[in-house]
Amino acid sequence: MKVVSATNVGNYRKNNEDCYFVNESKNLYILADGMGGHLAGERASKMATEIIASDFEKAKEVKTIEDAIEILSSSIRDANREIFKSSEENEDYRGMGTTVSAGIILGSVLIYSNVGDSRIYRINKEMEQITRDDSFVNYLMEIGEITEEEAKVHPKKNVLTKAMGTTADLDVSVNTLKIEDNDIFLFCSDGLTNMIPDEEIFKIIKENTPEVAKDKLLDLALKNGGMDNITFILVFNE
Repeated sequence: MKVVSATNVGNYRKNNEDCYFVNESKNLYILADGMGGHLAGERASKMATEIIASDFEKAKEVKTIEDAIEILSSSIRDANREIFKSSEENEDYRGMGTTVSAGIILGSVLIYSNVGDSRIYRINKEMEQITRDDSFVNYLMEIGEITEEEAKVHPKKNVLTKAMGTTADLDVSVNTLKIEDNDIFLFCSDGLTNMIPDEEIFKIIKENTPEVAKDKLLDLALKNGGMDNITFILVFNE
């Protein structure tokens, strides 16, 4: 695997509420996009990545797909409980929460999960979003109320239907995906996908080396507005 990653506060935000974690020896990738006032978003995303990473570290060896599914599911629930508890106990953190997209590669299988609208894409001959956004506009698309194009400019496109830390309990869905030759996985916050169309992301990744693709994606997201924090992880199956 070849992995590159980047994070940037963007052009308008004062704080970077995104956080990510990469462990190349374990093929573990975690990305979170926090929300909440006065550093609360930063705290929530940092807690999410640290708790999930810590649970995998405590597990030592993850030998089977079933092991990975169990640890990923339980670690996301652990993080959710701790973030919710922190927001309940400290008024400064009241209402904080975070998205998360996380995955671990075991052999030729990606085990992954997401909460909120941080995404994971598989890029090969085409670019395919493999996660489902927990968002109001995605719900409207699923019931046929709006089109994908309308969703991109909908006034409530940033409204989430699920996030970590906003409720005491959280339903967690973990999925698996068979990895094909030359697959590339993109974990990203919406600060990237809101600034660059999918077809342009695909073109940049496919036409450049990993390091150059990383730099071009970040530069273009900033050039196109950089309205939010920008964070992404690219995992190349070489």
